[in-house]
Amino acid sequence: MKKTKKPRASSLSLVRNGSVPVYEQIAKHLLDKISSGQMPVGTKLPGTKILAKELGVNHLTLRQALQKLEQLGAVSMESGRGTFVIPRESETISVALILPNLNESSSRISAGVQEVLAPFSAQVSIFHFDENPELEREQLARLQNEKFDGAIVFPSLDPISLKPLLNLLIAGYPLVFIDRAPTELPCWSVLSDNFRGGFLAANRLLDAGCQRLACLATEIGTVHDRLEGFKRALNDRGHVVDHSLIHTEHSEKFSVETIVDQWLARPAPPDGIFFPNDFRASLGVRRLTQLGRRVPAEIKVVGFDNLSIAQLSLPSLTTVAQNFAQIGRTAAELLREMVSLEPEKRFVARREIVPVELIARESA
Repeated sequence: MKKTKKPRASSLSLVRNGSVPVYEQIAKHLLDKISSGQMPVGTKLPGTKILAKELGVNHLTLRQALQKLEQLGAVSMESGRGTFVIPRESETISVALILPNLNESSSRISAGVQEVLAPFSAQVSIFHFDENPELEREQLARLQNEKFDGAIVFPSLDPISLKPLLNLLIAGYPLVFIDRAPTELPCWSVLSDNFRGGFLAANRLLDAGCQRLACLATEIGTVHDRLEGFKRALNDRGHVVDHSLIHTEHSEKFSVETIVDQWLARPAPPDGIFFPNDFRASLGVRRLTQLGRRVPAEIKVVGFDNLSIAQLSLPSLTTVAQNFAQIGRTAAELLREMVSLEPEKRFVARREIVPVELIARESA
């Protein structure tokens, strides 16, 4: 009797030190084979040791990948029998992605969300409220009215739109927050390691020889975390935090140029500045240049985000990079998991932190 050959995993090029964990790369590789029909329903995957050897990973990494596929409803890991491809849910889920604007970071987040949801034929509708809380509130009302199965939201947390968000959470509606989340209630959220980002920025300036460090912050919680990381780095290095060089903007009337002017008017102006994002950092560099200060010879500057403007700035900006695509991917994975849970099991606190990275360029 002729034996039936077990399916083999085709060659896979793994990125070992990339932003996507190895087990997620393997899970996606196997999921693509399942979705394409190369591994039809009922297929038994090779044993863990054999498959791990074929893919060039250890069995623990492979097991993480298989557990991921099981969470996604693609395989069943049966004790004593093996891992089998199982029927996928035929119902297509409808997901709303609500963003404050359609800028570069939003585009990367959207790409990450759709990368994860595309294999499941999920319908993703993208809305943006153009930084307008009234419009944000209207879009939140559409979630249940138009019967979306769940939503990924980058909220403003303005009082106008906060109430409908809280009502959705209390009702057990599947919501995953990006970057900002209402701390009043337990919820699921994805954000960058902002504390670590501020810590890296301050250390970069200190390593460059700066002695008088200034920081521009906002009242947004994630930016506050960057400030706390910034201050921790100073304390760890034995530097006294000069609170007169830390400015927190409290309104939309805030002007980067005004703050830079105030800093430079001091008897001992700062020789290193950390800005909360690349846009404000580029404005700061431009103002410093207008006032005849050389960057980085006299004053060094670090931004945050690593958007295209960081490379286009003159000089190019040293910055802390957020992995927006990974934020989107993680949020989409959480939402898929959340949709499958009973409403009462969604009302818990869960936070996923995405690593950041310092990108060294000319400004510091």
